Amino acid sequence: MNASSKNIVVLGGGGRTGLLSVEEARRAGHRVTAAVRTPETFPATRSENLRVVRADVRDSDSLDDAIRGQDAVVSAVGPSGRRALGLYSDGARATVTAMQRAGVARYLGITSVGVRHDDPHFSWWYRHLVRPLGRDLYADMSLMEDLVRATDLDWTFVRPTYLQDRPATGAYRVTDNSCPEHGWRITRGDVARFVVEEVARSRWSRRAPSLAE
Repeated sequence: MNASSKNIVVLGGGGRTGLLSVEEARRAGHRVTAAVRTPETFPATRSENLRVVRADVRDSDSLDDAIRGQDAVVSAVGPSGRRALGLYSDGARATVTAMQRAGVARYLGITSVGVRHDDPHFSWWYRHLVRPLGRDLYADMSLMEDLVRATDLDWTFVRPTYLQDRPATGAYRVTDNSCPEHGWRITRGDVARFVVEEVARSRWSRRAPSLAE
């Protein structure tokens, strides 16, 4: 461990982006807690600086142990299908409550560029094909952001474009509250790397960085 290492909890740490965020944070030398529904099936290699705990992101009481003592909370939760079923907004309510009880202020939530419905840089196919299909997801992500934004937390909403399961490129663009022009995709690995770097540097406090290659 080094002097700049932090305590980071990743909610949804067993998901595709969450797991990559856990691994990226470990490689960066941070002490990481992966909060998951089923710790028994957690696939990452256990190590000295990794703790895996059971938590239900909709239940603030179950989040207490995961969040207590952390320097930052990363929300990488997401449903398995096209309907949110209130996961983002319910999770935000529970997480905010648990963070306030624990006195933890730094929050990074992974949402999507689709949250901003009037983004001028959307391509026609994203605006007319992809976004309508994800309308329920984006609406619940938007509510999640509103709930967190209404608190005194030090928040950042990380908004990737279309997530792809390819190796991280390290070559992507970031703009505030707007999709990078002509950008439409980003690797999950690059998103995880951005999140972990933002935990350490806090360059996008109270802003919504949007990511695309």
